[in-house]
Amino acid sequence: MRRPISNKFVPASAGSPASADRATVVLAIARSREGRHEEAINLLYEVLRRRPGDASVQADLAMALLSAGRLEDALCGFSEALRLDPHSAQAQCGLGLAYQRLDRWREAAEAFRLTEALAPDQAVGPFNLGLALHALGNRQEARRALLRAATLAPDDPEIREALNALAAEPSNPPVPPARFSGDLGSFGLPEVLELMRVQRKTGALVISSRQGAGIVHLVQGRLTSASAPGIQRLGERPTSEASSSQAIFHQIVEALGAMLSWREGAFSFHPGDPPEVPSISFDTQRVVMELFRTTEERA
Repeated sequence: MRRPISNKFVPASAGSPASADRATVVLAIARSREGRHEEAINLLYEVLRRRPGDASVQADLAMALLSAGRLEDALCGFSEALRLDPHSAQAQCGLGLAYQRLDRWREAAEAFRLTEALAPDQAVGPFNLGLALHALGNRQEARRALLRAATLAPDDPEIREALNALAAEPSNPPVPPARFSGDLGSFGLPEVLELMRVQRKTGALVISSRQGAGIVHLVQGRLTSASAPGIQRLGERPTSEASSSQAIFHQIVEALGAMLSWREGAFSFHPGDPPEVPSISFDTQRVVMELFRTTEERA
């Protein structure tokens, strides 16, 4: 796995400065992306002079400083943004990136843990946390964090690359046995799930295809969650829909239904504890039967 340096960042909230100040911030961010860092920094200092208590502008300034390679200044800037707003995921993530560039990995990991807590529906926190944990030599926890990130952003190629690179490391204990990887064309998804059920496997089943990547989590052969590209996550649904076991069941069926339609691709099973303790699990046979029923109804 490559040296784990990330540029993934929690973006600023859409609100913050209004009218002309907001336009100046947008211009400064564009200048920074073009590599005109000092120009961006000067623009943001101008806005900050008019809005000294704005945590979002302070975080944008710190990010420009980080992009310019002024690491210690960026660290101070993100710390100031967090003083102004302790709940800013933008500033917390930036703080982690600054620590990361300074090779202060333990502090980076702690900052990214807090980022994940502040922005639980975004993959940025667990992705960066996974890279930091890998740098600290904690491959098992790094894998769990990256799997959480992949569940939130199944189409993200950087997350898939990091997971595949981690699994390919020869010293990494969770590398799956050859019998738990293969081609979808010769071994269908229902058969793979049945094998997981019979052998009471705990871990993550990753299904990769041209349509993206799907992930199925199992505990003792029972399904606990599933995600696939194009399927709305529970966190994006109304609270009343996302809180019941029935909603979780239908989420799993929908995700598996999407993956069942993939005629080409590959699967790999990554054994290990789930990224978080599941509150509920479902009998795999029951889920597969419901999957076939809904597939026949749509045919």
